Amino acid sequence: MGNRVGRQSSWKELWIERHPAPLGLTDTEILDWLGEYCDQAIYNRPTPHYRGGFIVYCNEIKTSGATLREAVCLAAAKWKEVNE
Repeated sequence: MGNRVGRQSSWKELWIERHPAPLGLTDTEILDWLGEYCDQAIYNRPTPHYRGGFIVYCNEIKTSGATLREAVCLAAAKWKEVNE
């Protein structure tokens, strides 16, 4: 039974996508970050089947969030993780 539990946790680890914790950027840092690293920011209106929000493309990193702040802070965290 011990091997089965080990295999299950390994399987779960393979299927769970890990995300870094979003950075806590100030308004000024968000604007600076958008200007320096982001290629495109798109707002999608909510529909009955989609909650809407922002999609941000920054140096080949695509993130999304309910707010622009959420999307940019997550993009910054992903960028930091990739470049450290």
